[in-house]
Amino acid sequence: MMRKAIIFFLLIFSIIIIWQGIHLYSVINKSFQLSEKEALQYIESKNLDLVDIYETSFYNGTESYQVIVGKNSRGKEIIIWVADTLDTHFIRKKEDGISYEQVLSFIESELSPEETISIKLGIEQSVPLYEIIYKDQSNRFSYYYISFKDGKYLKHYHLGRE
Repeated sequence: MMRKAIIFFLLIFSIIIIWQGIHLYSVINKSFQLSEKEALQYIESKNLDLVDIYETSFYNGTESYQVIVGKNSRGKEIIIWVADTLDTHFIRKKEDGISYEQVLSFIESELSPEETISIKLGIEQSVPLYEIIYKDQSNRFSYYYISFKDGKYLKHYHLGRE
């Protein structure tokens, strides 16, 4: 009888943990969706020239930004960084920076990672950049930042053992 009670308790406890995990994920996801929606409303309210959206992403550095990649009315691909505070934005033509493929090439030739985790557009101190997250040869998570404009080194750091 005691064994059945323990199994029943563990089953109920497991269900509660799973339910709370799903709920937490849902709350976090809604927050990102709301932030993205607010950024798009900001773009519309400022009459920024964006007619087509390809991709949206979130960058969290010293400040948080929504990054929107799309096309303007002249058919040019553009990138718009909108601060989460909705008080500033930056616009660059995609052609005015290095491409994703150039970043991949840089990673392979210069960083030689064990594994590339992600490549994101971001912005720090008004400088558009790429944030590269990878596992290095020492199995550390490493963050490497290069300028969007020309791929020049900005900063890097490693997490884990030296």
